[in-house]
Amino acid sequence: MANGMTNDQGDTPSTDELRAMAQSAREQDKPLTAWEHLQQALDIDRRDHGENHPNVIQDLNNLATVFQELGDMGGARQHYEQALDRARQHYGDEGEAVAIVHNNLGGVLQELGHFNDAKLHLETALEVLTAIHGEDHPIVASIINNLGGLAHESGDLEGARTYYERALAVDERQRGPNDPVVAAEVNNIAGVLRDLGDLEGAREGYLRAMEIDEAAYGADHPLVAIRANNLAGILQYMGDMDGARELFERASRVLEQTRGEAHPATQLVQNNLDSMPPTG
Repeated sequence: MANGMTNDQGDTPSTDELRAMAQSAREQDKPLTAWEHLQQALDIDRRDHGENHPNVIQDLNNLATVFQELGDMGGARQHYEQALDRARQHYGDEGEAVAIVHNNLGGVLQELGHFNDAKLHLETALEVLTAIHGEDHPIVASIINNLGGLAHESGDLEGARTYYERALAVDERQRGPNDPVVAAEVNNIAGVLRDLGDLEGAREGYLRAMEIDEAAYGADHPLVAIRANNLAGILQYMGDMDGARELFERASRVLEQTRGEAHPATQLVQNNLDSMPPTG
């Protein structure tokens, strides 16, 4: 059982407070602290409500997410499977909460390389959520996008492109063409086009994704820097070394300022910059 943590008044926090504290810890990149809060919440909810209560399901799902952040995919899988079992007992097979856990478990199975099992869970999530919300809903688009990611990682480029374009069409209608979610999907399509050898299509996609995120977040946001890195890589392939170098330098500068020199994203971009041929 987790330590008996107390709040500022010396009382044991409520489970709602513990979940909020865990979310704050995650936002501060403190997953171990988040895990302690969530484990304490789970212990309390199990004691007060029993195994199949929605709070227990939520705690297990949240704990699984933290295990993912810690890189413990086995722990994540175990907790998602527990959450799914309890959610199905509480809500039945057609509940939205059940579909969400199916989606989350599918993501972990994908990371573990179990692509067929991952696809089954994602397809189940899609079927349930489509029945609840219809085909033209953002949450449905998010599952379709996840199926695109699975297809891309498993080498099915045309399948990935189809899923991504389907998700994009929904989100452009529902969110508008300049939403950051749209930018992420455009970026995903650009990655598939790159792998298919369509460099011009990839360049256009990466540029659009960068411009959407820059308008949404500002030029010095780390996500914009990642988009700039992606675009730079395509420009380098296309022989535009000056354009690529300028974008790599921009991305490196922003990530160093916002994430620090030791962050993996910063180091990746710096390696890309260092690997470019010398000027002149």
